[in-house]
Amino acid sequence: MRRHGRSQPGRYLVLSTLNDPGIIDRSPFLAGLITTKKIGMAVVRNRVRRRLRAIIDEFADRLVPGTMLVVIARYRAPEASYQALRRDWEKTAKRAGILSRIRPETAAS
Repeated sequence: MRRHGRSQPGRYLVLSTLNDPGIIDRSPFLAGLITTKKIGMAVVRNRVRRRLRAIIDEFADRLVPGTMLVVIARYRAPEASYQALRRDWEKTAKRAGILSRIRPETAAS
């Protein structure tokens, strides 16, 4: 992932991505979360992970199929509200080119 993927920094996170159409058989995308001890105690790290999982789930239908992503929370992530973290993730994901422009249910209408 680090050798062949691309990395996009954000205010509260770093997003590393790699597109591999071979993973589509198993799932539309794969995601990994990294929260180091620099962020804080276990309670704080777990809260950041829960928020990031919720954000990724919210955007799951817009992720380009075959995307592998690793989200690394920065030390500032715990001070961010859910909405600020969501905005930063969306902005970073758009820069990385892993979000489709329109939602699938909108395209069918």
